Amino acid sequence: MKILTGGISNKARVLTVLTVFALLASSLALASATYRKGYGDRGGEGEEYIYEAFGSSSPTEDAGKAENGKGVLILGKDFDSNRTDAVICVYFDYGKNSISTLQIPRDTYVKDGEYAGRINSLLPRYRNIAANSGADDPLEAGIKSLMAKIQNDFGVKLENYVFLDSAAIEPLTDALGGVTLDVPADIDYSDGDRAIELHLKKGLQHLDGRTASQFLRYRQGYPQADIGRINAQKLYAAAMIDRLCGFSAATAAGVANVLAHYVKTDLDAEEITRLVTCLCVAKKDDIVMYTLPGDGVTVGSGSYYGAFCEKLAVILDKGFAHVDVSALKAEDFSHLGGGYTDTDGVKLSSVLNEGLTIPVYAD
Repeated sequence: MKILTGGISNKARVLTVLTVFALLASSLALASATYRKGYGDRGGEGEEYIYEAFGSSSPTEDAGKAENGKGVLILGKDFDSNRTDAVICVYFDYGKNSISTLQIPRDTYVKDGEYAGRINSLLPRYRNIAANSGADDPLEAGIKSLMAKIQNDFGVKLENYVFLDSAAIEPLTDALGGVTLDVPADIDYSDGDRAIELHLKKGLQHLDGRTASQFLRYRQGYPQADIGRINAQKLYAAAMIDRLCGFSAATAAGVANVLAHYVKTDLDAEEITRLVTCLCVAKKDDIVMYTLPGDGVTVGSGSYYGAFCEKLAVILDKGFAHVDVSALKAEDFSHLGGGYTDTDGVKLSSVLNEGLTIPVYAD
């Protein structure tokens, strides 16, 4: 992890990254990393590194930085494993002062050499290859390989990353004083194995850190499972933005203390400054969140989320860059029809003002 110099402290940098990720999209807040490279001089508890299972085969080749925009990959560690629970591609358009995010469901079907399975298992696979190859930083090498894979399969050019861990959600939300969001339906769910005890009523609710963390993990009541949870994460992101708008010095210090232990990124001070500038001038109507179009599919004996590349090309053309559908290398399930095919996305202003309608199973 880069340690910034030239008048910006590590804590200030981490706080800036938080501002960036909180404004990006739902799952941006879904994870963070206790991988603390760059903070090794802190000492005390939590120094152990818990990411033995991460890494990569080779870094992404530098194709040159775009003059008019930047693509950033946001990755979130799974709550219950070392896989990536959140995969979000974010494009900052400096010319238009707009931001587009594309959330890729964790069960999305991908193929890579002999591997065929869910995208959330690629990072552990890449890390193992990198570690066996003697990479200095297997986690970063793994992330760079995943960036290259996403660009190749899904057409989104990615230049930098932010890697986060779900352990940050509870203390981060509490540092913000909790968040208020419009819960889409009554939720009454217990799971002793996963330590989830979630009981919420439909409507506006103020959630503390523990409840917010469990709300982000919940998906059992949504007919569309992960799509439902992705939309719930959008609600959380909007609520966090609301809280960030009222930052006090004390709140900022508390947030910085939390994030100082939970973030890994290759963004430097100049890049972060430009991203934050884009965020500050972007109107809420110009921050649009998309979800990869697709549907549940069965491949062999496994159940996955299959991408609809024709619909994806429409989204890329709107919010990222024009890519001919024939150039997308992801397995294409467009012929199946049905599924989740929203190509309009959802504006941040709409989420803040109107919430989201998320289908739930009947009682």
